Amino acid sequence: MVFITNLLIGLYAVLTGTAGLKQWKEEGFRLRTVMFVVVSISMLIILFLPNKDWMLSFLILTFALLHILAIAEGLLKLGRLNYRHHIIRFFFHCIIVLLVYKFIN
Repeated sequence: MVFITNLLIGLYAVLTGTAGLKQWKEEGFRLRTVMFVVVSISMLIILFLPNKDWMLSFLILTFALLHILAIAEGLLKLGRLNYRHHIIRFFFHCIIVLLVYKFIN
């Protein structure tokens, strides 16, 4: 389960970073887009922390930052929030946090 947990976090970080890079390429430099890439890289770095408590704390922080960035992106780019998207994102983050809490030593 440790492998699967790390794989899910790594895959999520890579996909989020790739989406940020694609948006950066299409729309040019914007701070929000760069922040998505930075937070994604941070998630990958967090995977290598040896202390479970630090890993869990930093993951919660990065997930909160991703929520804030996604809300800002939705409001500024689309002019509205996609509630279903944020609820699904929140549940996914909760599952990841629970998996880290339970299985990462």
